[in-house]
Amino acid sequence: MQADVRRASSPAEPTATASDVQAFAREGSLTLAGVGFGASLQFALVLVVTHGLDPGAAGTFLETVSLFTILSLSALLGADAGLVRTIPRLLQSDRSSDIRPTIRVALVPVTVVSAIAAVVVYALAPELAHVFFDQAHRASGASDIRTAVPFLPLSALMTVALAGTRAFGTMVPYVLVQNVALPATRVVLVLAVVAAGLGGIAVALAWSVPLAAGGVVALLLLWRLVGRPSAASKPPRSAASIAAGFWRFAAPRALAYVFEVIVLSLDVLLVGAFASTRKAAIYAAATRLASVGTFLLQAISRPLAPQFSALLARGERERTGALYQLSTWWVMALSWPAYLTFAVFAPLILRIFGHAYPAGATALLILSLGFLFVLGSGSVTPLLLMAGKSSWNLANSAFGLALNVALNLVLIPRIGIAGAATAAAVTMTAVNLAAIVELRFLLGLRPFGRGYPVVAVAAAVCYGGLGLALRLGLGATPGALAAAVLGGTLAYAFLLRRFRGTLHLGELGEIVTAALGSARRLRSGK
Repeated sequence: MQADVRRASSPAEPTATASDVQAFAREGSLTLAGVGFGASLQFALVLVVTHGLDPGAAGTFLETVSLFTILSLSALLGADAGLVRTIPRLLQSDRSSDIRPTIRVALVPVTVVSAIAAVVVYALAPELAHVFFDQAHRASGASDIRTAVPFLPLSALMTVALAGTRAFGTMVPYVLVQNVALPATRVVLVLAVVAAGLGGIAVALAWSVPLAAGGVVALLLLWRLVGRPSAASKPPRSAASIAAGFWRFAAPRALAYVFEVIVLSLDVLLVGAFASTRKAAIYAAATRLASVGTFLLQAISRPLAPQFSALLARGERERTGALYQLSTWWVMALSWPAYLTFAVFAPLILRIFGHAYPAGATALLILSLGFLFVLGSGSVTPLLLMAGKSSWNLANSAFGLALNVALNLVLIPRIGIAGAATAAAVTMTAVNLAAIVELRFLLGLRPFGRGYPVVAVAAAVCYGGLGLALRLGLGATPGALAAAVLGGTLAYAFLLRRFRGTLHLGELGEIVTAALGSARRLRSGK
């Protein structure tokens, strides 16, 4: 690996050191492998559901998953981001004696709130089903909700506990539980249930049960990492002082997270409410496919967040900005080809879910264009959070929620799932644009760098331009798709190789190679 990341031609452009990239690479390669492995399993789960159940039953299950996602992630109260930011700072300032109390401060409110939410939602399941499901699927919708919601507390605790393990600078527990064990168990159980013809409620139970084991294992892994305070640690502060500092940061993040989660999952429920449960299944399949690239962004952001926190705690702003830029280029280089291909060949690609699902082609096209901007924004939200700007994140998320709900209410009754996709794409673009403006003009960090246009133009020409030309000439056929992918990849590889120094693709190649090795070990169970 290079001794350092060389300066760009502009002397004002920041640089990252080799140690920054190496620190990211150590955990990033494992995370990339784990997230890729987990994403493939989650995608397989959607395929099992869409092929194993009729569109109505599939829509009922996928709407239930969307509701559960809103509830479980809202119940985190921002405690996950709070631990990721706080623990590295405690370690940097010789306050390891505060770590155990901080974890308790994080976990207890999450436990209480998620348990209360589970009881309330269980009681109100018929009313929720009346709002979000069409008449033919309200009874099964209420049953699915009541099947899944008792697992809500352990789901929330699992997410917070795994965030705590990441704060110690290791991605191993997160990858093993969140990206391997949980999705693998779900696929096996759901496949068995579908093969046995047991129906939608059994599918909901098979999806939910692994959360119980995941929650327990995550808590045990976190406690094992905590250990005892070091001998050099400063005396512990009072529980009240720790709680005040922790929740001063986490509380705005909690509300922001609720807004973000609603934006990400409410559209599926609104399609079910304003259109039909069947159309909700079609839209959910399109969104699951369109969100594949976000798993890559998560793989990059998870190990970067504690690294951002540690660098900012030492006042290393230029190194922080340079690491953010470099990680964004890499996310774009790996993800933009897929999204441009989705956009051009949407009707053909959606056939993988079944004969009813190409009806979501327009939605997939719109979502793909929106996600290009999201992925081109990189880890901007984690960077703002690690800079302590949870109030900015709250403002962005509140704006996004208001915009998204307004657009959904106007567009879904008029143009159906294309309206939901438009609302999602506009909201994602607006929120990420606001974060980029804050990063540049309020934090003084440069968001793009000279590698950004290189990747953007190369991907747009090789996959967008060539793919569109082949589709117009040959139609949306498997042959045109294969030619677009093959020709685009060869041209893209040539261009990236031409600019490999600018993009530091040698380091990225090392990470991807290590990730492939880790993925092979994950598949073999070693």
